[in-house]
Amino acid sequence: MAKQEIKPISGKVRFLYSYIFINLMYVSFFVVSLFNEKARRGFKGRRNLFAELGKKLSPIPEGKRVWFHASSLGEFEQAKPIIELLKKSGYRIIVSFFSPSGYEHSLNYPNADVITYIPLDSPKNARKFVEFVKPRVFVVMRYDLWLNHLIAVKESGAKIIIADATFPMKLFQRATFLKNFFRRLYGLSDLILATTSEHKKMFDFFLGAERSIVAGDTRFDRVYSRSVLNNVAQKLPFTLDISQRIVMVLGSTWRQDIDVLAAGLNRLSETFEALTVLIVPHEPTSEEVSRIRTQFPKAKVLSEIRETSHDGLPFLIVDRVGILTQLYVLGDIAYVGGGFGAGVHSVLEPAVYGIPIITGPRIERSDEAIHLMQSGALFFVKDAAGAYKILLKMVGDEAARKKAGVIAKSFVDKHLGASAVVAEQIEKFCDGK
Repeated sequence: MAKQEIKPISGKVRFLYSYIFINLMYVSFFVVSLFNEKARRGFKGRRNLFAELGKKLSPIPEGKRVWFHASSLGEFEQAKPIIELLKKSGYRIIVSFFSPSGYEHSLNYPNADVITYIPLDSPKNARKFVEFVKPRVFVVMRYDLWLNHLIAVKESGAKIIIADATFPMKLFQRATFLKNFFRRLYGLSDLILATTSEHKKMFDFFLGAERSIVAGDTRFDRVYSRSVLNNVAQKLPFTLDISQRIVMVLGSTWRQDIDVLAAGLNRLSETFEALTVLIVPHEPTSEEVSRIRTQFPKAKVLSEIRETSHDGLPFLIVDRVGILTQLYVLGDIAYVGGGFGAGVHSVLEPAVYGIPIITGPRIERSDEAIHLMQSGALFFVKDAAGAYKILLKMVGDEAARKKAGVIAKSFVDKHLGASAVVAEQIEKFCDGK
């Protein structure tokens, strides 16, 4: 593909962005915060941002500061294995978030020296923020690029890396009139670390081949490191002898998922007495738990269990958040929710444990789900009849189940190591190489 010259951001474009778009964004943010509790937390959290940031930064030596920015918690999870490698080499880590969910859930993360919100992207805010942080390298996780902050970093002499980068093809298709703007926005980076060669080719076409390399996807490293540290015994109030059970974990399920699975799973529980199904709703509200109980009459609810052993348990509804990734270690089979809605949730979390994966049909937004399907480790279902067929196959055929699980684990193992590549590139920039 031919290289294309990247023109700088024009004064007119920056003016329209900074004083029209950002001001409209501020007004919208404020109005939404009057009615939306999450938006209100984000708005209030930025009121004393610079005063708080100054206090947090005052004891941090300058010189080896690396600033990571993540839109929300999911993107920050991808940054963690990189950060942990850099901390071993003595780097100081500043992490910023746009979303309250990422900020609030990460305040106690031990490997970050500073956790903060990123301010609204006005030229004044951006310059002031960069002057406070004084990074040697600014690392954006995946895609959350803010024009004035990028320009302020460039003007400070620091380097910009986009890590775990995937080319935003759908964004370009939906907003073709913004294509030149995004080309120049991504062009402000010094290095783009693409997750795959396919994404690198797209970045190369728009930005020039010297701007990107294939580094891999740090999500593989993250799920692996979490699996090594997993201690599910701390999460359940009872013991479950998994050597005598066939355990299926239904992770991050929505109503559509349960509607498709319920009849088949109830039928299977009559045939296979050793089957235990752990149902983990994406949002375990009392209403949702009650609804699931009507579909699984033999189910018990985790918060109501007082016994110490449940070897004969057919169905358990997990009405607790934050433990799904630990529960997958118990599984022989995983069903990952979301595939009947906007898109399937993380399939890497169960794949790292070497178990086959079943999903709904919407997997097109997940590269890893597509690869796992093509290699024979993931199976998607479209309706109740199809669901029962694949459920029966995975529960009743141990050889097929183990074969698919080996493929899933091999897929994860093959893609480990991206964090070391990213950390090496950051260190090179910090050292002026």
